[in-house]
Amino acid sequence: AIFVNPAGLAGVKGGYASFSHCAWADSLTYNTVSAAVKTRAAGVFGVGLRYLSYGEIDSLDNTGAPAGSMSPRDISAEAGWATDLDWDRSLGFSFKYVNSRISRTASAYAADIGLIQRVGNTFFGAALQNSGSGLKYGSEAYPLPLNLKVGAGVPYGKNLLAAFDLNFTRGSAPWVAIGAKYSLPLLDGFALSLRGGYNTASNDTGSVNGLAAGFGIAGKGMALDYSLRTMGELGITHHLGLSFKWDLPGLKVINVREYPPAKKVQKKTFTFK
Repeated sequence: AIFVNPAGLAGVKGGYASFSHCAWADSLTYNTVSAAVKTRAAGVFGVGLRYLSYGEIDSLDNTGAPAGSMSPRDISAEAGWATDLDWDRSLGFSFKYVNSRISRTASAYAADIGLIQRVGNTFFGAALQNSGSGLKYGSEAYPLPLNLKVGAGVPYGKNLLAAFDLNFTRGSAPWVAIGAKYSLPLLDGFALSLRGGYNTASNDTGSVNGLAAGFGIAGKGMALDYSLRTMGELGITHHLGLSFKWDLPGLKVINVREYPPAKKVQKKTFTFK
C-alpha cells in the first residue's frame, strides 16, 4: 500500500511486513521491503524501501574507447501514515527520499497522498504520486514521474475480486491496468489465490507485453506469492513475495468482520487490555 496508495495502510489491524524480489532482463533486479504497524490512537504508520539495480555496465569515453564500468542504481526510502476517517473512507500520506546514481548521483524529495472510499461491496481509490522536486545530474534536471492514479475494486461473491486502474503519468500517454484474483480456501486455515492481469504501461517494448499471472498461498500469519510478467523484447520476468502479519500486543478486537460490513450499523471497535 505504501508504494501504490498510502490510504491502504489503514487496512493493517496489527503489524505487517513484506519483502519482494523481481528478476528482470539481464542483470536488472528490483527489491522492496516494507512494514506497518497500527498504533493505539494515532492510525497506522508504515515504512518502505525500494532498490533497483541495473548491474554492471561497461563505460566508454567520448571517443568510444573503454573506460572501465559503472553500476547504476535507484533507491527510494518512504515513510507513510493512514487512518480510517469513518467506516467507509480512509486517508493516507507518504513522504519519500529518492537517490539515483548513473555516472553522477542525484537526489529528490517527494510526497504521495491517497484516498479510499467504500460504497457497499465496491471500493474506489485515488492517489497522487511523486509530487516533489526533480533529480538533477550536474547541470541537467529531470522531473519525477508525477502520476495520478484512480481505480476501483469490485468483489463478485466471496472468492472473486476484479480491479481496475487508470494512470495519468507526466511525460507519457495514459495507461490502464486490469486484473482479477480468485481465492480458494484450503485446509487448516490456508488459502490459495490465483491472479491474472494486463497493463499498457510499456507498450513500446514490442512483442508480447503487459500480461501477468501468478498465485499465492496464505496462512494465518504468513503468505508466499509468485508471478511472471511479459515485458516485450525484454522477455519474461519473475517476481517473488513473502509477507508476515501479527496481532498488536494488548489489542482486543470486538465484533469485527472484514469490511465492507453486511450492514451499515456494524462498527469497528478496538479496546486495549
